Amino acid sequence: MKLSPDKIETLSAALIDALADTDGILFRCDDGDLRLALAAIITDELQVEERLDAEIHKMLQVYKYEITMDRLNYDDLYRKLRSKLIAERRLVL
Repeated sequence: MKLSPDKIETLSAALIDALADTDGILFRCDDGDLRLALAAIITDELQVEERLDAEIHKMLQVYKYEITMDRLNYDDLYRKLRSKLIAERRLVL
């Protein structure tokens, strides 16, 4: 993950505080509950790319022999497969 749990907690607290200071926004639950929920959402969104990369590495294991024999280039396959999956899943990274 690109942000530490402390940074995520700080970011979620800052976002909740900024929203609380905005006129016309009223919270229906405790600020602490909102911070926890927002931290979970941020963490999940940051892990999308990590899960995608892990899936791609797993998929490329099928071509391990061809890659080690220099018949296929791992980096090219990785980039092509990553672009394809991002487009198919309509991910925003």
